[in-house]
Amino acid sequence: MRRVLHRYCLVLGLILIVLAQAGFAKSGGGYDSEEVTISANGYTLAGTLLLPRGVRRPMPAAILITGSGPQDRDSQIAGLENYRPFKQFAEHLAGLGVAVLRVDDRGTGGSTGKETWMTITTSTLADDTRAQISYLRTRREIDPKRIALIGHSEGGSIALMIATTDARIRAIVLMAAMGKTGKEVNLAQQEQALAETPGLTEERKAELRKQQREILRTIMEGGDTSKLPPAASLPWFKEFLSFDPLALMRRVRQPVLILQGALDRQVTADQAGLLARAARDGGNKRVTVHVFPDLNHLFLRAKTGAFSEYSKLESTQVGSDVLETLGAWLAPGLRAGK
Repeated sequence: MRRVLHRYCLVLGLILIVLAQAGFAKSGGGYDSEEVTISANGYTLAGTLLLPRGVRRPMPAAILITGSGPQDRDSQIAGLENYRPFKQFAEHLAGLGVAVLRVDDRGTGGSTGKETWMTITTSTLADDTRAQISYLRTRREIDPKRIALIGHSEGGSIALMIATTDARIRAIVLMAAMGKTGKEVNLAQQEQALAETPGLTEERKAELRKQQREILRTIMEGGDTSKLPPAASLPWFKEFLSFDPLALMRRVRQPVLILQGALDRQVTADQAGLLARAARDGGNKRVTVHVFPDLNHLFLRAKTGAFSEYSKLESTQVGSDVLETLGAWLAPGLRAGK
């Protein structure tokens, strides 16, 4: 494209080069892509901001929040070639007139802070998202009162944490977000693992269940974890076990979209209903739930939803049904009542 522009207009070609060097690049679609860096709690988060073209400014925006474990801005997963769901979400929403920010988690990709991995908690990661919100509110292109949060898995927990403390957040989207305490989710995941492990007798399964409960009790009560697996000593794990999403959901006042895969084995589909019920019990009637019948925790088409199936999935592209459901709910809501 640059060669064509240069052929017809040297000046325009030079302008394009200058913009690219300044962090802007033409997307080839209905938006521009800008590489950004954000100061967050002593660290630097590197990310991509998509800015729709031809949209009246200040424009609405959304922030994408990754799930557990260090992930890059596209939410890639090792072993799943071309699985970049956040890139898909961002580009789809930008095409609908919503600016979208996505960043590399601290210590990942272009972001600093890897030395904090052993001490972080979901709460400290929520502070990183708050830094992104503050950054967007400094941008003249963005309407500070029309910012939405889209969280996947643990990212949904973070969205809940922030929505209850920041009334200016316009809406939240919870994708495969927990609707039970971390302890309950952990024990349920153990049950899945036991069911998928061949050769275990019922007696052995009972022993493993007892061991797991003892480990969780030791962690939650602040006992001696020196002889337990390394993960047991992480502050993140202790906070995760006691985290209660329903208590937060009852306090959310913003519109909420809950998306869930029916085959999800990591966060079971019934938790979507628990979240919705908690929101309504708290007086929030602006809750929408959509459960996709053949999708797993990654919002990919699956047969069983088991973790062991991930490497065998036929497609690593999030389907148009998910993208369209997300866009049809979020974009009009962010544009309304400017």
